[in-house]
Amino acid sequence: MDLAELQRHWDAFGRQDPFWAILTDPTRRGNRWPIEEFFETGRAEVDDLLKQAARLGVPREWRTALDFGCGAGRLTQALGHRFDASLGLDVAPSMIDLARAHNRHGLRCAYEVNDQPDLSRWRDEAFDLVYTSRVLQHIEPCYTTDYIREFVRVLAQGGCLSFDLPSTSGDAAALAEGTVPASGMRAHLRVDADDGLRVAAGATTPFRVEVINTSGVTWRQAAAHPINVGNHWLDRDGVVLRYDDARTALPTPIAPGAMAEIEILVTAPIAPGDYRLQFDVVQEGVAWFATCGSMPGEVAVRVGEAEPRPAPASQRAAPLPAPTPRDDPSSFDPVMEMHAVPRHEVEAILAGAGARLLQVRRVHHCGPQWLAFRYDVTK
Repeated sequence: MDLAELQRHWDAFGRQDPFWAILTDPTRRGNRWPIEEFFETGRAEVDDLLKQAARLGVPREWRTALDFGCGAGRLTQALGHRFDASLGLDVAPSMIDLARAHNRHGLRCAYEVNDQPDLSRWRDEAFDLVYTSRVLQHIEPCYTTDYIREFVRVLAQGGCLSFDLPSTSGDAAALAEGTVPASGMRAHLRVDADDGLRVAAGATTPFRVEVINTSGVTWRQAAAHPINVGNHWLDRDGVVLRYDDARTALPTPIAPGAMAEIEILVTAPIAPGDYRLQFDVVQEGVAWFATCGSMPGEVAVRVGEAEPRPAPASQRAAPLPAPTPRDDPSSFDPVMEMHAVPRHEVEAILAGAGARLLQVRRVHHCGPQWLAFRYDVTK
């Protein structure tokens, strides 16, 4: 989509579920990100960035920082603790409004809408740090390649530019990393338990689960990314309450059509009530199979003897604002596109722009169907 359409979609995300659109944790969808926890992830990410930068000997100065695609200011606020001035840019006015509302650094931290295919409003070598995270993957490559050149232009001599971008997608991406490709993440899980099983609140209970490989790919254990069976606890309406509980390793290799049976010890919630206990296969550090189209196994469980009780008000999701004609979800459902630029093209663009590549790091937040890298650069 072109920049005008991109702005329309991300402005809708900013009005409907902004924190989840920025960090797509499935347990946080529906405005379930606690604000302080959300911004704490930005502080942790910037701490890691600056540790990497210090190891590389950049930036030379700590005056100005640019956060491109700032969203609600998750990273810009963290940069505000370390730089004299930080600027967050985003295509979506709704995101900029939210970022300004959460600004805790006064005039040291500013936010602007940038819906242009360049950064022409800012002079050459204006920033000691240029950072962008989980942004370029959502922008058409015809714009992304020009933005990379602009990042180099506005970067100060001796500065630090760091950005992430997928290089390719599909099975080749996963196979290059020695992991199960997305097409191989297909399983049928059968739980050896009847619906309505009763367990004690907080008790640890064994469940037997049959797992059949319904893909055309043999599953093999990788040391860095083991394949396990795990479980989630949902309420009776399907809302995830605890995304991670237990793990049991799958005995591999498991060929297409083959079955393995495992026992997994799960711990029930402490609040009595009716729950849904869901089991899925996960390749650690890569993806749960259900995120790639596989169907998890599920059984209804009654915890304790009491009737189900509603969650305390403090644990309920904040109600969404009343929709307006502009952001009514029933009239417009925004889309989050994904794009890639091959690594050799990115490195050629950087060299042509006069940048010096310091290191390239593999990143995994794009999911198993994408081979993605973070580029750390100076000039």
